[in-house]
Amino acid sequence: MRTRRISASEATAIARNAAAGKVNLQEGSPVRVDHREDRYVVTFVHLLPPGIRGPDYDAEVTIDDQTGEVLKLLGGS
Repeated sequence: MRTRRISASEATAIARNAAAGKVNLQEGSPVRVDHREDRYVVTFVHLLPPGIRGPDYDAEVTIDDQTGEVLKLLGGS
C-alpha cells in the first residue's frame, strides 16, 4: 500500500536537479506540475515570442510520487 507522497514543491526540486547539466531551462519561465495516478509530471515551459515556432517546453520530468525517483526525462529543445 502506498502511503506518503512527496509534495509538488519537492517534485519540482527533484526535476530541476535531474535536468541540471542536461537541458537548458529558460530563466523565469513557468513550471507546471501535474499529478497523474502515482506520478508527478513536472514541465518546464518554454516561452516563445509571437510568431516563432519551436518546442513548448524545455524539459518534462516524470517522478514517482512516493520515492521521488526520476522515471523519465524528456528534453524539448
